[in-house]
Amino acid sequence: MNAHPRALGLLAQVTRGLLRHGEQRTVQHLGDRSTYVGLSDVGRAITCLRAAVASKLGRRISPDGDDITRWLRQGAERQIADALGRQLILQRGHWLEGGVESALRANGVNLISQLEIGTIENGVPIRAHLDFVLVGGGNRPAIRVLELKSTEHHPQTLYSGYETQLYGQIGLLAAHWNRPAFSLKNQHGISILDQMTFPQICHHLFGIALPDKVEIVDIEGWVLCLSMSEARPFGPYTPDATMLGLCCRTAETLWNTVQAVKAGTTSLDDVPICAGFHPLCDWCDHADGCPKFTADPVDDPVLDLALAEFARLKSDKAALEEEIEVRESRIRQFCGRASNGSGWLATRHFRFKTSRISGRKNIDPASLRAELTNRLGEGNADTLLARATTTGNDYERLFVSPIKS
Repeated sequence: MNAHPRALGLLAQVTRGLLRHGEQRTVQHLGDRSTYVGLSDVGRAITCLRAAVASKLGRRISPDGDDITRWLRQGAERQIADALGRQLILQRGHWLEGGVESALRANGVNLISQLEIGTIENGVPIRAHLDFVLVGGGNRPAIRVLELKSTEHHPQTLYSGYETQLYGQIGLLAAHWNRPAFSLKNQHGISILDQMTFPQICHHLFGIALPDKVEIVDIEGWVLCLSMSEARPFGPYTPDATMLGLCCRTAETLWNTVQAVKAGTTSLDDVPICAGFHPLCDWCDHADGCPKFTADPVDDPVLDLALAEFARLKSDKAALEEEIEVRESRIRQFCGRASNGSGWLATRHFRFKTSRISGRKNIDPASLRAELTNRLGEGNADTLLARATTTGNDYERLFVSPIKS
């Protein structure tokens, strides 16, 4: 990078600001998270109980403003760049959330942002913070809960932790509909409505009269995954008593485990971890020191340099592939606007055109199994599929992960 000292100072200034803004926003809107279990905590605990417990213990894993100042004095470009990159990813979701809120309000919908539901289940304080609630009254009252997730790449199927969080939100909304469990704060974190029923909240905000019985209300939940250029919705989900029970039991397990670690009756390293590969492990703030990633030390500076060079090449490859995709898309669009009868275009040194390529044909295993079962019976269908299924050869894959310093 070799940034100019003043350029590095600018990056440090932005990084410090993002860190402080994130801390202030958390305090204003979420309060002291050590005093309750949030549904995002439950979602994390479903994926990895150890990570959720470590987070609730408040163990400091992110740099603070003093760290950034020290790194600036030392000219530690990599540390500042890493901290800035991390904050840009973490806070991107809040920025996208503001844009989505503006878009929804522009449509004139009855929108509640950051509605809080508070309850105590089996002695465990639980709070849900709903990104957006859309309210429709009239003869067919309808409620839509929207949870936003910022992702670099959209998953093909929704992570179980995200699903659990949403099930908890719509489950608590339905279960506590006519109880004084709902609160609302303004953009500065100041309480404006406190301990009201959901119909009371909606009547105060929109003048809408919702029924006292939640059974006649159409409630759905959606998760909207957003990147900087794409959006993918997952849903609809509806209130489910079984899933709500799972959320409450998980919250109880998380709360009790945190108290046990604080009391010294159990160790954090004895808490169950996420088994096997999980894509979110790379982003876990508590991966360092996790028993899953216990590593034998290798004191070899040459190998360390080789790994650093390997990581740089992988990063360059990803950036190059992204640049190729952008340029190819631009040229394809030009061809679409400028194409003649033959489809060919020519510059001084190149001839080029676009062609429509047929999509790949794939067999849907679930549909095939269903058809075979209908025709042959379940046992014969499974036997036939087992005979026709092949497994490729084993291969070795290298996993390299930087250690936070």
